[in-house]
Amino acid sequence: MRISKLAIPALCLAFGGWVFYALHTAEPVRVMETSLKHADGGVFVQGKIQNTGPDTGPVDIEVRYYDGDGHPAGQDKIVVDKLPQGRVTSFRTPARAIERAVSFSVYLNHGRNPYGN
Repeated sequence: MRISKLAIPALCLAFGGWVFYALHTAEPVRVMETSLKHADGGVFVQGKIQNTGPDTGPVDIEVRYYDGDGHPAGQDKIVVDKLPQGRVTSFRTPARAIERAVSFSVYLNHGRNPYGN
C-alpha cells in the first residue's frame, strides 16, 4: 500500500513532465518579438522568428490587423523561403494604408501537419 502511495504521484509527475516537454517542442518555429509601426501614412509589422528544430522552409507569416473595436482591418502574408536550424530571422510586412489598425495577430504556417490539414 505504501509503494502505491508514492508510485502514483511519481507517475503523475513524470507524465506531466513529458506533456510539458512534448508541448514545448511541438512547434519548432516561434515568433520571438513583434511590433506594430506607423510610418509615412502606412502601418506595418516587424519582428523576428526563430527555428529551434531542423532546417525548414518555406514558412508563411500571416498578419491580421484589427481596429480599436477588434474588427478585422486588413491582412498581409509574407514568405520566408528557408529557415536553417537555430537561426533567428527578421521579417517586415509591406506598409499598408490602414489608418485604423491598432492591434494585430501573427500566424505561422510551415506546411501540412501529419494528418493532412
